[in-house]
Amino acid sequence: MADVASPTTLTPPPDLDQRLLEPRRHHWRGWLIALAILLGVLVVAGLTLGWFRMLPWRGPLSSSDQHLNGASATFQVHAGDRIPYQLLSLANPSRVGVVLDSIDLVDPSPGVHIRDVWLFADTPRCRNQTPRFPYDVPVACRIPMTGYALPAHQDASVGSRVIVVLQPSQPGTYSSAGFDLHYHVGPIHYTTTYGDGFVIRAG
Repeated sequence: MADVASPTTLTPPPDLDQRLLEPRRHHWRGWLIALAILLGVLVVAGLTLGWFRMLPWRGPLSSSDQHLNGASATFQVHAGDRIPYQLLSLANPSRVGVVLDSIDLVDPSPGVHIRDVWLFADTPRCRNQTPRFPYDVPVACRIPMTGYALPAHQDASVGSRVIVVLQPSQPGTYSSAGFDLHYHVGPIHYTTTYGDGFVIRAG
């Protein structure tokens, strides 16, 4: 006759962890901590960019007094003439240097175009060779604007003079409310508007 195990000799089942029976809790406290850390990082990044004047909506060359002022200059020319127009000297009072990219007209009349943009090499030799500045500037005294690095802490008194060469395509009256200057700091691109509007009467 086969032996039969006694009920008293069976191994009892292991104790069930009571935590497995409890309803699962949402770790909302961890989410709040992560959100607080993210907000803190954003605040620090915003303060840092503000200190360097690199906020997305306010670049290093922006200032509180820049707005469209209407026509700052009027030209009486022939259709097809090229007109060198000097903008205000660029200043960079911020704590970071910028690299200039391009210039566009603000709300221009159809038929007027930007043919060239350059900076004047403000040296004694170039000043002597250009008695009718900004007309008849020698090529050697023209610095291409695209890619020009404008250093930090540069006052308006020693700012770089930007010359925009305009050309009306045919007889008529042309105007623009100002110029949009495009530039960048590292991978961040900015646009600053200068209210040096003009009127061209081409006969």
